[in-house]
Amino acid sequence: MVHSHRTKNYEEFITLMKTLEESKQQTFVVFTGTPNESGESWCSDCVIADPVIKKQIEHNEEHLKDTNIVYAQVGTREEWKNNNDNPFKLDKKIRLQFLPTLLRWGTLHKLQVEECLKPDLLNMIFEDTEDDS
Repeated sequence: MVHSHRTKNYEEFITLMKTLEESKQQTFVVFTGTPNESGESWCSDCVIADPVIKKQIEHNEEHLKDTNIVYAQVGTREEWKNNNDNPFKLDKKIRLQFLPTLLRWGTLHKLQVEECLKPDLLNMIFEDTEDDS
């Protein structure tokens, strides 16, 4: 069973990740822009990638037993664009540069922007269960 989590800011994200790290369960993080008034992320690439990522999570449910999927909102457009002080960009463990980004927590494995639209790449990151952190 996949365990889905959502965080609305950096502080919530850090608190959740500390708890999940203690659980020793595999965790993936999907970094996305914070939703605007219409309820969609301001990041158009994130909006396009979201259904593709969710479909591949469903497709790989067998490999993702007891896995955490964290949907982390990085802030509004103003808090992200041209803002080198965004805490997700400054965090040395994350080093976030692009949206959307799918990160396998505790490893160097990540998919960024258009890579998140490719089912074969998503399958590879979800199916690779070796501990290579």
